[in-house]
Amino acid sequence: MSEKSQRIAQFVMKISKLCNLRCRYCYEMNELDQTAIMSRDELRRIYANIREHYVARDHADNARTEVRFIWHGGEPLLVEPAQYWQTFEDQRDIFGPDQPLQNTVQTNLTILDEERIRLLRDGFQSFGVSVDLFGGLRVNLAGRDQQRRVLRNMDVLRAEGLRFGGLTVLTKLNIGHVREIFRFYERAKLGFRVLPLFAGAFDGQHDDYELTSAEIVEAYRTLIDLWLQSNEPPEILPLTGYLKATAYALDGGTAGYFNKRDWNPAILVNIDGELFHTADPYGDPTWSLGNLIKTPLSRIVASPQMEKSLHEAERRLAFNCTRCRFFGKACSGYPVVEEQSNCRELDDGGIPVCVVEKQTFEHIERRLRQAGLAAAET
Repeated sequence: MSEKSQRIAQFVMKISKLCNLRCRYCYEMNELDQTAIMSRDELRRIYANIREHYVARDHADNARTEVRFIWHGGEPLLVEPAQYWQTFEDQRDIFGPDQPLQNTVQTNLTILDEERIRLLRDGFQSFGVSVDLFGGLRVNLAGRDQQRRVLRNMDVLRAEGLRFGGLTVLTKLNIGHVREIFRFYERAKLGFRVLPLFAGAFDGQHDDYELTSAEIVEAYRTLIDLWLQSNEPPEILPLTGYLKATAYALDGGTAGYFNKRDWNPAILVNIDGELFHTADPYGDPTWSLGNLIKTPLSRIVASPQMEKSLHEAERRLAFNCTRCRFFGKACSGYPVVEEQSNCRELDDGGIPVCVVEKQTFEHIERRLRQAGLAAAET
């Protein structure tokens, strides 16, 4: 029998909306005082529905799927550690010993004690810390910036020998500090993700913080240049992925073509079990793919709601990618199909237009040629 292909399926789990912060740009702003938590029984039903689907898919495709659960909130570490230990046991019980699993968590790291340190060290396989470093938008209920507390807790975790990544949301208030942001992570030897601000919870929420595509492109260019100049550059998602893909393409390699019909790499599970693709309007019931607590995943995948989402993704890809010189070479089309923060403008027909990624790939290609890491254009 031929060797099984390896693949990843990610489920972003909104275990609770409760949060001890009120970050001024938060897209969950209207729900951050809700105390409900996904119950053990609900999570077990979710696991069973996921397992059933991937057992069948893996058998049919001669593949092996690693299922990754990415725990979000609200603030997921407000949930008692004992509940995570219990659900990890339930995962092992339901998926069995042969199913590869990973659990990661994204935290604001404002609360930390011995039990949570143990959970981060021994329970989760990895975790990320949200910290913007400039702008003062990550505040508590009293409106006070919590960054000093977060940085202290990061130091505690590093002293404990824990490795983690950062997540920095780019807004109007910190985008002028991308050099300092890069240097912070470079000195700390931490990788990080830059996430341009996207849609909020209500109209007008981002009036003072919104970014233009041109501002994002300029920030990306700066980060790319700093990375290329650094002796010990940190990983910067998604930019280092773009760099590696462009270098590979210039050397004759290809990125291939992302086909969402063939494989859905990431789905968001809301606290009530409703599923959303990450590029669709989150929380809008007309874009829900179905309910994973109540419905087998195999049935959701074959539903009209799924077809609607796939059709819209293919519409974006056809409009943006088929005539782009990077498509199939440095770029598979994944950013247009999957990434929430891309395609910020609309054409006259209402189709999102890829601006940020295309100009970013152009800049990377130019820099690689200037550095002699790729042949000059002829």
